[in-house]
Amino acid sequence: MQDALALLTVPVAAVPRNRNQVRRLVVAPAMRAGELDTARIFLERLVEANPSSSDDLLTLGSVMMRSGRRDAGQAHIEQAGELDPDNLAIAAVRLQALVQATDFDAARTFACRYAERSPDHARLAQLCLIALTRAGDLDTGLVIVERLQDRVDLTADLALEVAQVLQLAGRHQQALAIGRKALEQGGESPRLHLVVANAMLSLGGDDAEILDHLRQARDKAAKDVLLLRTLGETLLRLRQNEEAVDVLRQASELAPDLRNLKMLLARALRLARRYEGAATLLRKLAQEDPHSPSLQRYTISTLLQAGLKEEAQGHYADLVGRKRAYLTGSFAEALARLDGNLASAPISKGRLDFAWSLASRLAGGEPVDDGKPVDRDSWDNRARWGCLADLLLLDWLECAPERTGEVAAMLDGIDAAVAGIREGLDRGKGALLISPHMGPMYAGPLALHMANIPMKWLASAPKIASFPHVGSLISTSEHSELEVTREVMTSLRQGNAVVIAIDGAMSPSAPRVGWEGRQVTYSQFAAGLVYHLGVPSFITIPYWQERRVKFHVEAMPGKQEGQEFPAFALAYQQAFFEEVERQVLRGPENLRLSGGIWRGIR
Repeated sequence: MQDALALLTVPVAAVPRNRNQVRRLVVAPAMRAGELDTARIFLERLVEANPSSSDDLLTLGSVMMRSGRRDAGQAHIEQAGELDPDNLAIAAVRLQALVQATDFDAARTFACRYAERSPDHARLAQLCLIALTRAGDLDTGLVIVERLQDRVDLTADLALEVAQVLQLAGRHQQALAIGRKALEQGGESPRLHLVVANAMLSLGGDDAEILDHLRQARDKAAKDVLLLRTLGETLLRLRQNEEAVDVLRQASELAPDLRNLKMLLARALRLARRYEGAATLLRKLAQEDPHSPSLQRYTISTLLQAGLKEEAQGHYADLVGRKRAYLTGSFAEALARLDGNLASAPISKGRLDFAWSLASRLAGGEPVDDGKPVDRDSWDNRARWGCLADLLLLDWLECAPERTGEVAAMLDGIDAAVAGIREGLDRGKGALLISPHMGPMYAGPLALHMANIPMKWLASAPKIASFPHVGSLISTSEHSELEVTREVMTSLRQGNAVVIAIDGAMSPSAPRVGWEGRQVTYSQFAAGLVYHLGVPSFITIPYWQERRVKFHVEAMPGKQEGQEFPAFALAYQQAFFEEVERQVLRGPENLRLSGGIWRGIR
């Protein structure tokens, strides 16, 4: 090598024909053989002789980065790009270096500079989409995607990135079409199978096909944690709980620091009736995060299922004590303080985008308030406030029951709202009071209690002796679906009004229906009781108006003479979602955007 380098003087290397032969006969074979130092030494001589050669600078920079000299290599690549900024191949390597260095702010800036031209170079377009997605710049990513999505010559790697951007934008049908086409054309990436499966999950596709895609992906990427999680969740939806436990345990072992994954594993263990294993896992998680009410409640109900009643009661007492300490001042003052805590609302941007789009469609334009257009930021904040207000309502009723009167003082029009319910109960068959997960939900049972309506209500709260109104609670979190059904039937026979959020989900396998292009949870249980038993039913929806709670109560359809159940169930479902849409138009604070129908909106 030294003899060869001595022959390759700077004047010799400056001759174009000599340079080309050195690249072809020395540099390229050295790179193929992994002899990166040899390749680097000869490239440095070529750059010395041809300092304005962007190709030589680019190759030298790439070799240096491959050999671990990242900073020096990136400097050569940047120099090459500055010499030839219109060379898209060089731009792709420059962007790749930024992405590999996880400098996503710089990568985003660079990708934005080449966004308009990147569709003319597949590798650059792919890297631009990766950089923009990682930086959260979906809008610029969609600019590139719009020029690419109809092309027939997309590489599998580029098709994957296009599909993922479309998926993030909620354009699941387009993402599915591009992903499927790439697979049909020979794409083998496990991520392609995953993006197709996720699009189908969002659209409510065939469960067997979804599972097939996920299993094919696992065969090629058995240690991909995101893939294993999605497979585990899908198995739970299909009630294949034992296999889900195995898959999620593997994922949890690969990523032991992911708490959400452990929570999902605990849920799988519960559904597989391995209550002691679930309790052991949740006990540890609850100790690590004592300030998460949802985790504490889930732990309590699991302990009850495992037969550990005393331990569950201890956990519940601790939970109530911690939450009670935060309930200072009056209920009205606590509501007012929510304005300073809106960022804590557990609502994703995708869910807010969906709700804004729905509200705009129903309003025939952008939402208005008192005839004036509402700007998006204030609309989002009102939606966040409504979510937090309902959670505060639960905390207040549960942890400060002796101060329930402060909440009751904010409820208006109870007598008028329950008049129809009283008439329904007079028929002697009980009554079903259905609702969606919208508005200040927990005001409903309180209003019924104040009106002396005999009632039971279904909720995921644990049935513990110290829980307020525990005698009227049917807990869905510690009983099987069959046991819950029996309790509901018994309560109706006893002449009670039974409150059910029929868009709730006792398990991941809960039934779903199409709504606004998404698959959301919705149970035909109430429709079945009305049809077969003649139980009167009403939809009851609390809502905020000028920060006071009012109630909308409407009789639901009854069975018509000669009407078959499928037709009746469809009419009942349509009536339910019509009321959901009316609630949307009552303002963003009445959406809640958590649980129920919202759980399926990502």
